Amino acid sequence: MNAHTFRPDRTHILAIVLIAMIAIIGIAWAPLQLGWLLIFPVLWIWWVLKAHTTVSEDGIDIGYAFRGNVHLDWDNFRGIGFKGSRTFASDAAGKDHSLPGVTFNSLPKLSDASRGRIPDALTAGQYAAEEKVVIIHRDGEQILLTKEEFADYKRTHPDA
Repeated sequence: MNAHTFRPDRTHILAIVLIAMIAIIGIAWAPLQLGWLLIFPVLWIWWVLKAHTTVSEDGIDIGYAFRGNVHLDWDNFRGIGFKGSRTFASDAAGKDHSLPGVTFNSLPKLSDASRGRIPDALTAGQYAAEEKVVIIHRDGEQILLTKEEFADYKRTHPDA
């Protein structure tokens, strides 16, 4: 079985600890009124440790820290999407399920774990771009051309 579990990056914990230490400086001025604010770093650490997404032959298992877990069978799975830094899986009913620990750069591993049910557009795009030439104009505009298109471009733009 080719299952793979995706988890939020553990370096988040370092960032949480640093933010909590900075917050303690402010909380020290009024500990009785502001001490409750330390619950947020604790909850954030809990999320980093508990949230996960497992992709296997059986489907997608999503483990959340603060709500019930979700299982999507491949028959119920309709697609994967990205919006900002959020990754979600859509089911047959049209409901989106957030996928903790999964990023756009996870596509190759997602494709492998799902046995191609989730296409790897990232690697396909990299392969397509390998055979192309990038032209950067003085104003910063970039053009991606095939080698044949570049030869035509060179003929029509001798100053390039």
